[in-house]
Amino acid sequence: MDDWDIAEPRADALIESLRAFGYSPEAAVADLLDNSISAGARTIDVEFYWNGAESHVAVRDDGRGMDSAALFDAMRPGSASPLEERDPKDLGRFGLGLKTASFSQARELTVITRTADSEKSVRRWDLDLVGASGEWRLLRSAPASLAGEDLGLGPGTLVVWTKCDRLVGQADVADTKAQSRFNQVARKVGVHLAAVFHRFMVGRGKVTIRLNGTTLQPWDPFMESHPATQNLGTERLPLKGSHVDVTPLVLPHRSKLTDIEQRDGAGEAGWNQQQGFYLYRGDRLLVQGDWLGLGFAKEEHTKLARIAVDIPTTLDHEWQVDVKKSSARAPGPLQADLRRIATATRRQAEEIYRHRGKLMVRRTSQDFVMAWLQYKTRDGELRYRVNRAHPVIRALLDASGDNKRIVERSLRFIEETIPTTMIGVSIADALDQQPVPFSESRPELAPLLRFVFDGLVDEGLDNADALARIAAAEPFIQYPEVVEAFRESIA
Repeated sequence: MDDWDIAEPRADALIESLRAFGYSPEAAVADLLDNSISAGARTIDVEFYWNGAESHVAVRDDGRGMDSAALFDAMRPGSASPLEERDPKDLGRFGLGLKTASFSQARELTVITRTADSEKSVRRWDLDLVGASGEWRLLRSAPASLAGEDLGLGPGTLVVWTKCDRLVGQADVADTKAQSRFNQVARKVGVHLAAVFHRFMVGRGKVTIRLNGTTLQPWDPFMESHPATQNLGTERLPLKGSHVDVTPLVLPHRSKLTDIEQRDGAGEAGWNQQQGFYLYRGDRLLVQGDWLGLGFAKEEHTKLARIAVDIPTTLDHEWQVDVKKSSARAPGPLQADLRRIATATRRQAEEIYRHRGKLMVRRTSQDFVMAWLQYKTRDGELRYRVNRAHPVIRALLDASGDNKRIVERSLRFIEETIPTTMIGVSIADALDQQPVPFSESRPELAPLLRFVFDGLVDEGLDNADALARIAAAEPFIQYPEVVEAFRESIA
């Protein structure tokens, strides 16, 4: 007797679970476009149609389409294994995207398609029917609202979401707030598609993507056509018999950009958040503006650093690409090289701010302000005291309010207990290895600078004078790029 049982999943339970993959609306629509592009589409129309609870979302393409058998297979959850070898141009992976993306936003999914040699085929999932019947009933008809829908003369595919409970719920058609939210989702989808598929939207054989009839313009995160963009060269890293191409770029400083270029370069998330790695799989952008957990912070003075990483579809498993194709993890064997490349790119990016910051320090008439002052006692002993005129200390004392005497006592305690002998011995042993202040804790500089700046402004200084004083004070004089990036952020 065979030692196994068939344990089929409950249709009603599993199909509801497939809604919980965590898709955003924009990631869900992008997953549909993956199928269109893989099918050779040259024009893709995305439509968000408002009609209250009867609103729908549709994606229509002029790709190769599918015959009835291929459509049936495409509508099956898990229609392909991620272990199967795929065409390098195939943007799919798990055989789940069409279903999970659609179910994440709507309770009804209809696909109408045909090839150049086949008749029109229709299949529809209705989650309410599956739940009521407890069976995987895949309908062969479109809902009444789409009964007369046709594809035109050529082959192609139309995907429609109805019963869009996650997008509109039971909103009335006259609910202007719900309509505004629906339109805002459509706008975010357009921005997302312009970034994710920007490489497909240019050059020979480009794909035209329209949203509610308006052609989307591709968003190039690297501003490669700008003469001031620095391309630091592509490095090819071997991995598992294949390779990964890494291209670091440093974008132009805002002084070299027009207002429109400045706005476009910022992307949807803003300059600071868009820095980092941009991971492409088959020219499709998976991850944008992420340091991939390699230990880097998103700092103002490194925001011009962006790095393109191109991986083939054969390395999906190594990069742990998820079902939504919106997250990945750097493989262990590549982390050291990626960290090295990122460090060099960040250094080049911050050098732009360092140079401008040095110019600012040179132009100021402020004297250098040290944090510690040396003096001699009546007995000739060398002692040290905290410089109360230093901007940081002044800001601290000003902010202490009723606790000013306590802060002053704390400063006196620090001054009286400095281990000068221990410091002297340590310096003698490593005179040429003295660390620069905050070299191991640079992320703390920006909030400290903000604290001092706010204190000086509260005293009546204007922004320029406050920054001039800060730029000439220790430790900020050693980090002109931090001061310059802060100056730019408040401009």
